[in-house]
Amino acid sequence: MNGIFTVLRFVTYTLGGLAIRKGWNWLIADVDPIPGTKEFEDEHIKATMKYNRLTKKKEQYDTYRKSRRNVS
Repeated sequence: MNGIFTVLRFVTYTLGGLAIRKGWNWLIADVDPIPGTKEFEDEHIKATMKYNRLTKKKEQYDTYRKSRRNVS
């Protein structure tokens, strides 16, 4: 009987720990990092790279559209 309680307690603590960790991660995921920290720099670099990539794609798309419009 003692073994059943041990297994039940282990499963309960494991599931509880997972639920608490997932809940905590969900709570802090939307918080913006503090300026000047490493996390802020990482986010800033990612956002800048994405902006540059999308700007370049848009310029290529606009060039393609203009060239297609002039051909027809």
